[in-house]
Amino acid sequence: MDITQDRLKILEIMSSLSIDRASRALSKSLRTGARISLSKVFIADLSGATEKMNEDQREMISVMVDFKGDEGCKLLFMLPLEGSLIITDLFLRNRLGTSKEYDIFTESAVQELGNILASHICNALVSDFNAKLIPQPPQIRNDYAGVIFSNLVMEQGIVDDKLLLIETIFEISGTKLECYLFLVPEMTSFTKLLDTIGVKT
Repeated sequence: MDITQDRLKILEIMSSLSIDRASRALSKSLRTGARISLSKVFIADLSGATEKMNEDQREMISVMVDFKGDEGCKLLFMLPLEGSLIITDLFLRNRLGTSKEYDIFTESAVQELGNILASHICNALVSDFNAKLIPQPPQIRNDYAGVIFSNLVMEQGIVDDKLLLIETIFEISGTKLECYLFLVPEMTSFTKLLDTIGVKT
């Protein structure tokens, strides 16, 4: 993968704006303090990223959203089971600690979280950068981090040994939830978008 620092910086700005909108929407929906902030945008070694995910042996609940359009990408958000139970209680307006196990309510809460993240990230990219993206229905999975991440890599059709990852920090109700949020763009289509908005170098 060959991408200049100028292009990487533009991708960082695009990601930061879209994630900020999603953060404000989530906070409003949950009626509590919720913040998603950009951690870093970087070119990752595929084998290293996969090894890191495989080392995390916790049970995860994930939501993956596929964006179709001229500039395709995938969003993957996953958090440990304990974190998904907190999300469930917040959506249901229950006292934290009420939810004890993964069930249809947990799945619905995580799916709604995925819808919020996907729709607002998509809206920001469309309105600010004229991207053409349409989020598809979120896919919910309950598995280990390595299995989920490997599925993302396979679905994205990554054949290079490098991939672009956008990592974020997720905090809710004053508590930092350990989680992963990745935006993985299809580099060919995003290169065309960057060309369109004038980032030629």
